[in-house]
Amino acid sequence: MRRVLVLVVALVAGSLPVVPVHASAPWRGEPTLISGTSRYDAGEWIYTDFVYDDYGADTGPAWGQPNVVSLASTVGDARYPDGDAYLDNAADIVEVRARVKGKDLEIRVLLQTLIDPAAPALWVRAGANERVVSDADADVDAAANTISFVIPKAAAGNPTLDLNIGAGLNDGSGGLRPGVPGNANTHPNELTTGGPTDNRLLDLAFNTREIEPRGAPWNENAQSAALANEALDAFAQEINVKALRARATTPVPLDESYSVRLFESRQDLGEGMASSFPQYRGRWQPYAVWVPNGYDPSRPNPLFLNMHSLSVHHNQYRGGNNATYTTFYEQFGDGLDAVVVTPLARGPDGWYQDQGLVDTLEVWADAQRNYTIDPDRVLVGGYSMGGYGTYRLTTMLPDSFASAVSVVGPPGNGIWAYPGPPPGGEDSPDWTFPQLENTLHVPFWVTHGVLDELVPFLGVKRQTDRLAELGHEHRFALHPLADHLSFTVQDEWSREVAWYANHPVRVEDPARITYKLRPASWATDGDPVILEHLRALTSELGAHLDGAYWVSDVEVAGSGDVTGSVDLVTGGIARRRTGTTQIATVGTDGPSPHLLTGIDVSYGQAPAEDTLTGSLTDVSALTVDVGRAGLSDAPTLDIEADRAVTITFVREGSVVGVVAVEPRA
Repeated sequence: MRRVLVLVVALVAGSLPVVPVHASAPWRGEPTLISGTSRYDAGEWIYTDFVYDDYGADTGPAWGQPNVVSLASTVGDARYPDGDAYLDNAADIVEVRARVKGKDLEIRVLLQTLIDPAAPALWVRAGANERVVSDADADVDAAANTISFVIPKAAAGNPTLDLNIGAGLNDGSGGLRPGVPGNANTHPNELTTGGPTDNRLLDLAFNTREIEPRGAPWNENAQSAALANEALDAFAQEINVKALRARATTPVPLDESYSVRLFESRQDLGEGMASSFPQYRGRWQPYAVWVPNGYDPSRPNPLFLNMHSLSVHHNQYRGGNNATYTTFYEQFGDGLDAVVVTPLARGPDGWYQDQGLVDTLEVWADAQRNYTIDPDRVLVGGYSMGGYGTYRLTTMLPDSFASAVSVVGPPGNGIWAYPGPPPGGEDSPDWTFPQLENTLHVPFWVTHGVLDELVPFLGVKRQTDRLAELGHEHRFALHPLADHLSFTVQDEWSREVAWYANHPVRVEDPARITYKLRPASWATDGDPVILEHLRALTSELGAHLDGAYWVSDVEVAGSGDVTGSVDLVTGGIARRRTGTTQIATVGTDGPSPHLLTGIDVSYGQAPAEDTLTGSLTDVSALTVDVGRAGLSDAPTLDIEADRAVTITFVREGSVVGVVAVEPRA
């Protein structure tokens, strides 16, 4: 196996000629956007890489290098120098494209972060020749984050060409910058490598799914080993020059099981990585996806929106490198025939708020664009912080979800040691307890342990007690001997899978709506950019921020932090709740014995009536879709309100009436 000399010394013999690109035509091919895969399209070969995997060689045991995600260590030990030119991400390959230009081969490399054109350098090997490419001999477009160059005569007479590409830092003389053994905390102005190594690359392209089927937390297990051993032959890709000339098209691969997908975010947060939320600021964001065994794109599938814990990331549930292990994704994805997605949510500690909430909805929307999803069968859940995200999403967008599972999830973004106050106090817009009324039609399963040292069980029990007080369908599995990590270690989810299977379809138009609207909970300090993104994304997903089911456009009365309450019943829908049954038993299924409590709800049919009844508090206006509510254009009203309320009636998008409800004396 050839050793890669470029990692040690500047190249002299066998150097690969390259020239900058001049007056290049636009690149038009559609990428797979599935990391580790490639395709031919529009006369181009396009490879999509993993992102945030630029950590260089594995130089041995943990070297104490700083890490943004404390519970998801990197395998590679390299860390960037301080400075705005690097932003801890200056050599992160997103994509590589190639196309024929006469006898030449034109290459374009897309980086996640490119602030200073002189900062990155590429190692390129084409056939037997190799060299380092920098801004001195390539066209570096910092606005587009691309490095483009031409390899003269590389397409002349060759039906195929083997290509390797890696990224590192420019040493200032057109070579690759060497690293310094040691720790970034003690050598902040150096490229540090942890232990000693001759490797000078931080990221490799062509880390394919065959090489890295599950990978380390950042999908750089094979890459870091190859860089440490200076043995990169496995990372060569064969470019079919004949297929490029013929403008061949190959399909986007439809790989079942685990993948990482990229999407181009609508959020403009700058570039690079940061030490505080949002940590991952680049334009191309990843999410993990599980495509179930036997997936058929002609048949709609459920979607399980599954959120990660605090201090981890989108790859939390991938299951490691043991291919025989039945992972979390396999249990839920294959067990429910569901596509499962886990967002990065812009960082390990965003609590699914602001930029993290936008990212989560972007992932949901991207999954619906790229997989055949039944919007009536969207499931939501998560572990720890992801459990909090479950409460948050179901109280914000209740009519979007069929059912929900929260495992060791807190009701607020922090510790609630009930009967003490919740995190941030009872007025905190992040506390989900006051809006649990919204989950009337979202059956909830909650799993928790009495010995949980991070999320005290008494706060979670108070949350589930409130579900019981409200008469909501739910289960609370409380395990006396379980702590915060017990369930992820045991990784046995048959009960939770069964809950989803038994509650697979969302309630589209219920007879009764209980809904609280608190606009202050949508975005911190009412950030207008976040709100614009949320409104656009919820519209794309067929949801809305200011209503649920057949009620929309709810306006709260007054200004400031106000919560409006809606409790309306339509007589036009015959299916009604007829009663509830309390559940209290000892469970022996699942990972360990537990006390299982909850509520079952029964339904029956009632005669239809053209009536709209209920109460409104701190609401000044709302819209009722009388068609969805089974009502005429002028139903009989019996509504109590604490102030004047304007109700607009619509049918199939058109206004059919407006009434004023006055407060009763």
